[in-house]
Amino acid sequence: MNRSVGPWILPFMLISILAVHTRTAGVVHAQQVVEAYQPAGGLLRIGPEPSRAVPMTERGYTLLLPDGSARGVAVFIDPRRFQSEGFELRPGEFEAEALRRDVAVLHITTGNPLDFLFEEADLDDLARRISEVLQANGLQGVPVFFAGLSLGGTRAVRLVEYLVANDGPYDLRPSAVAIVDAPLDAIRLWRAEQRAAAVGFHPAAQDEGRWVTYLLETHLGGRPDEARERYVRYSPYIFGEAQGGNAVHLRDIPLRAYHEPDVEWWIENRRKSYYSMNSLDMAALVNELRVLGNDQASLVSTHQRRAGFSEGSSPHTWSIVDNAELVDWFLGRRP
Repeated sequence: MNRSVGPWILPFMLISILAVHTRTAGVVHAQQVVEAYQPAGGLLRIGPEPSRAVPMTERGYTLLLPDGSARGVAVFIDPRRFQSEGFELRPGEFEAEALRRDVAVLHITTGNPLDFLFEEADLDDLARRISEVLQANGLQGVPVFFAGLSLGGTRAVRLVEYLVANDGPYDLRPSAVAIVDAPLDAIRLWRAEQRAAAVGFHPAAQDEGRWVTYLLETHLGGRPDEARERYVRYSPYIFGEAQGGNAVHLRDIPLRAYHEPDVEWWIENRRKSYYSMNSLDMAALVNELRVLGNDQASLVSTHQRRAGFSEGSSPHTWSIVDNAELVDWFLGRRP
């Protein structure tokens, strides 16, 4: 047993380890899946009414390991357990393209399905847990890439900024980060969600507006006009703040931000405009990083590329990403 493994992972040493096989172009790729979870338990309050609550999920991780020595590991901070049962690798999907290139994939959860990572203690705990998983599976020292969609992208950037600001606690140092349609400016997000709740055009948008503003106000001390400094301290990026606020910690970190800014879809289907789109935050962040001298920060904009476009699918989707190209980009960012 690796004696450097911390207390979080010890109760889960009876983890499941299995081999997953898939055939692509006549070649069978095999790798291990290592996972450990426990129920988080309880409810997460998402509104002032007692009935406004959702169940907590499971706290743990699923680690997909390549056949050979890992050239890196991609980390996703997920809202819920990765479904490994019956899991098949499909060409073109991120996991398949990563493993084909000997990049391990770690899906880790906090047990909170709507985790904004508001507190520094949450970031520290997550960093420690990721480090322990890597150490326990012989991945210490390999390049670590962070990625995520939507709030998962927010979590990824929050954690990367924390790691950089604290000089790589637990010897966890990010090599690159990629986000897809992620909100970054909590002040802009609060205003957009408050309007969505007030407009009430689409039930899902109205409900999201209610729970997002509730969580932001609860954890950041009120509305932005009441607690601006706390919103600034929390946000991965803030428009109008010097060096983008916390964005300054990304000045040396390679970053990709993907989006499909289909404003016509948002107007027609959600009654939202550019002001409500995460594209604003990501474009502004990339621009700020370029001003700061980070020539490895880029905005990847697509047009009608998402799966299901002709059927009216939402542009808020990972399907706009060329996963093979992204993995190659990650590997090109290795020190």
